[in-house]
Amino acid sequence: MDSPGASAIKVNYDGVEVLTTGRKLARAPWYLVRTVPTAAALTEIQTRSAWTLTIFVAIIGALAGAMVIIWFYSTSVREAEAAEKYRISAELFTNVTEFLRVVTDNLPNPIFAVDGSGRYTFANMAASKDVEMHPRDMMGKLMSGVMGAARARTYQRINERVIDNQVTEDDVQRIEGDSDADLRILRSSHLPIPATALRPAGALVLLDDLTEVSAERDRRERILRQLVQTLMAVVDRRDPFSANHSARVAEVSRAVAEEMDLSRIEADTADIAASLINLGKVLVPRELLTKTDDLSEDEREILRQSVQSSADLLEGVEFDGPVVRTIREVQERWDGSGQKGISGEDIVQAARIVAVANAFVGMVSARAYRDPLSFDQASGILQEGIDSAFDRRPVSALVNILDNRGGRERWEAYRQRPDPEAEA
Repeated sequence: MDSPGASAIKVNYDGVEVLTTGRKLARAPWYLVRTVPTAAALTEIQTRSAWTLTIFVAIIGALAGAMVIIWFYSTSVREAEAAEKYRISAELFTNVTEFLRVVTDNLPNPIFAVDGSGRYTFANMAASKDVEMHPRDMMGKLMSGVMGAARARTYQRINERVIDNQVTEDDVQRIEGDSDADLRILRSSHLPIPATALRPAGALVLLDDLTEVSAERDRRERILRQLVQTLMAVVDRRDPFSANHSARVAEVSRAVAEEMDLSRIEADTADIAASLINLGKVLVPRELLTKTDDLSEDEREILRQSVQSSADLLEGVEFDGPVVRTIREVQERWDGSGQKGISGEDIVQAARIVAVANAFVGMVSARAYRDPLSFDQASGILQEGIDSAFDRRPVSALVNILDNRGGRERWEAYRQRPDPEAEA
């Protein structure tokens, strides 16, 4: 033994692996050595280790099983709670849907909802009658398969913008039929429906049939147009040298308004105001209207005031737009040097348009006492008057019509010399 008292695993003379230990004997130069076969010495230790490992694995297995049981239980509880919440939400959604159906089924306007792909998620009875299909048969179907591809395509484009931008949008659509009697004018209002846990984002569409309203409005406009034409004819008979002047100013005014991309009401206002701007001439002595000599300052003032007389005569007439105000302000100048001192944007836009059109028609129209100016001369004068007499925008629009929209060919007839005897 190299280290008495220690233990080690050695091989004895028989070639057997043994666990050996020893100690030194007192008062003798000898050592007492004891050997035990390794297998016998370690059996108990290995057995204890095996049992310890088995118990440890069993504990780990028990803990893992407990964790699985706990997880499964908590998941089951959460699923049960979630299922209950979903049931309650679904029931609430169903109740709300039924409530909406009860309310909307008593409304005359078609109301329906679609998802982002254009599939129906709700429809009231009026909407079902509009397409001749029961509401339950509409659910889940694409609009194109229910109301037709063209109409559905228009609604779907609007719905996509409404859903993406979360804004409300309105539109008016003409629904053609087999005949003019079948024509329908429908206004649609599209409202966004935010997404929820129960449904995707969508759009609510409300339809309003404007066919009868539109027909009545068209009838009123025809009557008004006939009245305007009658009044223009009265003026033309009294002032044959400027016959058709009002009609021409109206035509140019509408063209300029449309070139500026104004609304229908604004274009109509400019058109009607231009048509009636000379109505006050019915109060001017005929000999003054037909006078070919130079006018005195008093006579010129009478003619200028006739425009305000036109506004006075029309004061009680109800128009869709500010026709009377337009006539009153048509003689104002952009720099404020007009009759009332109104300037710039304070002058109603239709009046600024009519002022340009009136000056243009006056310059390019032939008169018994003078030749007409060329289109280039007239447009040059108008451009020189920008920011002093005229607003830049209607002048630019008129010049663009002349140069790029065929205005010269369209209005060449204005430059022909009138025949006062033929007009009388």
